[in-house]
Amino acid sequence: MKRTQIRSSGIAIRQDFSEAVRFAFFETDFEEFRYATHGGTVFVVSFCGRVYALTCRHIFKDFESGKLFLTAEKMAKKGSKPAPVRALCYPSSPRDAAAETDIIDVCVIEFSDDINADFFKGSAYIIDTNTVGTSKRGHRLLVAGVLKDKSQIIPPDIDVGYCILDFGDMGASTTDPILRHATAEFSNPQFDNITGISGSPVYDETANVLCGMVVRGGMVQNICNIYYIDIYDIVKFLTGVSNREGDVWYTKNVLLSVTT
Repeated sequence: MKRTQIRSSGIAIRQDFSEAVRFAFFETDFEEFRYATHGGTVFVVSFCGRVYALTCRHIFKDFESGKLFLTAEKMAKKGSKPAPVRALCYPSSPRDAAAETDIIDVCVIEFSDDINADFFKGSAYIIDTNTVGTSKRGHRLLVAGVLKDKSQIIPPDIDVGYCILDFGDMGASTTDPILRHATAEFSNPQFDNITGISGSPVYDETANVLCGMVVRGGMVQNICNIYYIDIYDIVKFLTGVSNREGDVWYTKNVLLSVTT
């Protein structure tokens, strides 16, 4: 699923956003159960010359951040080494229009200084002005993530239920100014829930740009609804992390602090 984006310099960069997706699982202190998960998806990105990962803070639950096991390859291999996590960065102290919204669920993962795009085999999605954009109502969206019920951790094997789901953009959420709503009706789905796709990238297939990240959703029979944070808000926060800013200003006088 290759996508070609054209930078302002005229250089074409070929990207497959689904290749940047990783399964969120963690090392444990139990020899017989070395790895575990609550479900979740992590998205590896390249921004301003550095590699980060994006996900939702709620996928960690009771796991320690340093136990997150992000592999270089999309499919974990025996003997794979994880990317060392230096810090987790969260928006905090939301004010004005950001208060009581899902923006605080954004998590930017910083890696050790020696981790670059080569570690992830060049699969990190390059974020710049030509590769991201806000979707519009009616646009076709693709969500690449991990279905928890389709994944198994049976030592020494880890089988990951990667998926690419097709949605239609329904516009801005009426209950949360940070979110957009998308829906899908699946024909004979081989799953009955979408647990695990929190943190999944949302790609606007119509406009050919990355447009957001899933934070929550649900499924009733074959009807599925997701809510995702607009890429504008994610990039603004990512910029604050990259620039080591204490506060990040959004539109409508929304102020967020950066907490690590």
